[in-house]
Amino acid sequence: MDKLEHYRSCIQTLLERHSQFKSSDKDVENQLLFDPVREHYQLMRVGWKGLKRVYHTVLHFDIKEDKIWLQQNTTDIDVGEELVSLGVAKEDIVLGLHPPYKRPYTGYGVA
Repeated sequence: MDKLEHYRSCIQTLLERHSQFKSSDKDVENQLLFDPVREHYQLMRVGWKGLKRVYHTVLHFDIKEDKIWLQQNTTDIDVGEELVSLGVAKEDIVLGLHPPYKRPYTGYGVA
């Protein structure tokens, strides 16, 4: 398996794992969005909680220039470490949710 296919597989595995955590509200569903052509991958929560609309991105990854960019993480879990445990090199993970000046201090890739 080449590097790009491996990274796609790792992201999808991670998102599928996290999608197993269901909302306590039966009217809120988890949605997995995989776009391997444009390299966008998301876990969303969508639905209704009473009269309030739920439309929330839980996790969002992109693959750019052979690196995994974490664009959104609203969990309290270090998903970068989960990717490392799946075989992704730390320098190939970019925390895009942090501003560029902070990235050199994260222990992950910078761009």
